[in-house]
Amino acid sequence: MPKQFRKVRGKLGLLERLAKDVPLDVIFEIFCYLDPGDLLRLARTSKDLRGMLMSKSSEAIWCAARANVEGLPPRPDDLNEPQYARLLYDAYCYVSPIPWS
Repeated sequence: MPKQFRKVRGKLGLLERLAKDVPLDVIFEIFCYLDPGDLLRLARTSKDLRGMLMSKSSEAIWCAARANVEGLPPRPDDLNEPQYARLLYDAYCYVSPIPWS
């Protein structure tokens, strides 16, 4: 990691600059190689990435990420891709506020 980004947080951070400076088609290509849990965590890192990954236009990215994981059951019709990823990869239950151990 470059020295200038080691202790920088917020708007000048490396991830923030990546989301703003790299062309979208390159970012989307990279995202297609991740699994849905990684996309979910990335969407929670900045407003720009959240807006990018949680939009309906990014559904193809989520489908490609889900295809990278073998043995997943098909997505239920009543859930969208980020909701399904949350159901699979989050440590919290939809019903109980107590985290899984």
